[in-house]
Amino acid sequence: MPKLQKISLETVKQAADLAFEAVTDRQRFIAGMRNIDLGDQASERGSRNPTDLDSLSVVSREASVAVDRLQKLLAEMTPEERIELRAVMMVGRGDFAGNEWDRALAEAGSPPDATSSFADIVEKIDLHDCLMKGLYALDLMEEKRR
Repeated sequence: MPKLQKISLETVKQAADLAFEAVTDRQRFIAGMRNIDLGDQASERGSRNPTDLDSLSVVSREASVAVDRLQKLLAEMTPEERIELRAVMMVGRGDFAGNEWDRALAEAGSPPDATSSFADIVEKIDLHDCLMKGLYALDLMEEKRR
């Protein structure tokens, strides 16, 4: 069974909780919007038309205490902790199975900007779900109950 070596289970849960709060702030922010020009939105081949509203990037740090706290939490992490967090997210997203932890870690630690950038993590609208699913897929949530 994979073990988190650099980041604690509590820190992953804290990031998930902050992401959940940030989504709530985003929903409140979007509910207050009326007509907004989203500009040209490039779509990937085979996907629906994504918009800036599909991420947490529409919510400013001032508008969401949770987004600000999540950004600060990730900024304070070591590069190794961010790699493990990203690997948990990738397992939860379904990129890797729970028993493919070593592959997920290798992929999470590969360039570009794997160790220094975390903007892509903060902007994930489904970060909470991915982290929690990842913890369950890795059987890390069960450890606390035993």
